[in-house]
Amino acid sequence: MRTAPLLLISLVFSVSSHADNLLSIYQRALLSSPELMSSQYALDIARAQEDQSFGRLLPQVAVRGNYSLNNLKYQTRSGQGYDGTNAGLNIRQPLFDLQAYLLMKSQQSKTAQGEDKLLAAHQQLIFDIVDRYVDALEAADKTDIISTELSSTEKQLARVKAMNERQMALVTDLYQVQARVETLRTALIESKNDAQIALEKLRELTGDAVTHIQPVRLDSKQPPPEGNVDAWIQQADSINPDLNALKEAVKSADQSISAYQAGHLPRIELQAGANYANTGFNNQQSPPYTVGTVGVEATIPIYEGGITSAKVEEALGRKNFSSAQLEQKLRELEKITRDAYLGMSISQARSLATDRQLDANEKAKLAMEKGYELGVVSIIDLLNAEKQLSEARKVQHQARYRYFKARSSLLQQAGRLDVEELAKLNDWLIAEAAITNESKAK
Repeated sequence: MRTAPLLLISLVFSVSSHADNLLSIYQRALLSSPELMSSQYALDIARAQEDQSFGRLLPQVAVRGNYSLNNLKYQTRSGQGYDGTNAGLNIRQPLFDLQAYLLMKSQQSKTAQGEDKLLAAHQQLIFDIVDRYVDALEAADKTDIISTELSSTEKQLARVKAMNERQMALVTDLYQVQARVETLRTALIESKNDAQIALEKLRELTGDAVTHIQPVRLDSKQPPPEGNVDAWIQQADSINPDLNALKEAVKSADQSISAYQAGHLPRIELQAGANYANTGFNNQQSPPYTVGTVGVEATIPIYEGGITSAKVEEALGRKNFSSAQLEQKLRELEKITRDAYLGMSISQARSLATDRQLDANEKAKLAMEKGYELGVVSIIDLLNAEKQLSEARKVQHQARYRYFKARSSLLQQAGRLDVEELAKLNDWLIAEAAITNESKAK
């Protein structure tokens, strides 16, 4: 039997008390995750059931004892009182019980299935942490980007007002900028709410508040996946814990079919016993005596109302059900693996493209500002340039986030998403000290 991985490991990380990162959230989620706990409890139940099934193959020993007060009275004589003692030892050892043996093997497969489900729950927890962390970063970025655009547009509004007072700008330009400012203020309110909701989703994992998280470094390297996609799919087919759990479910059901079919076979067991008594028939007093017996008992099932055949059909249905789930999981796994592999493969090129896009939009915005001052472009063109610059900032960050998600997804499908991989992702975050220095610089 395989040994389930020890999940509650002692992790010693240096974590800031101000901003959470992937590892600090993982530490807290690991100790409070109800999904992990329920998977562990399910495994404990499966192990206890395996012990029960194994116990049916072991010797069964029973001791009995009886003490009685007796009074024997004949019609021709007066009554006589005496004590009665009766004790016995019985031992039963199965010699041939194929059904019990196969049911034990089936339960062992269920235990292995529970171990795989526990490992899968652990990896799902790590994936959820990365996924929700990235979603929280995206929501926070959206707020920052809208705030930056709002600040810039408010400056444009002040400039257009001044120009309008000097009759250098049309009143329609003023109204258009005012409308854009109000639109951005509304969007900022919504984005702040979305950012708070994203942090609440992290709270769901940790069980306590997450108020601030460390952002991703824009200069982090994004290496492509090693090997080809077929190698990753093959690895996922052999290691993925969700897939292995379904394989064990099919195996367990198959063994159950054989076990219930074995219910038609005879059962043979060795019996041994010893009895001591000082009374005989009807508890009549007799000299103390001891009897020892050894024998073999065979039980041949003849008819049990169709119960055995019905159990075989039930096990067959479970096998077919698990096989269908296994096939569905295989197809799903291959699709997700291919998508994640392709996402990682183009991530570096995508990020470089977004960097160039941002640089071009920054230059375009500056050109539009000069053009508006010279009267060769409209205020709409300037506002659109500002909007496109905000969009470029957003996609620049999203390119890095998509790599995070693709990497964690690919590793999860391959059964390799563990705390070591989480630590590698955590190294790509900006440390708290760097965030503080950057804020002071601003």
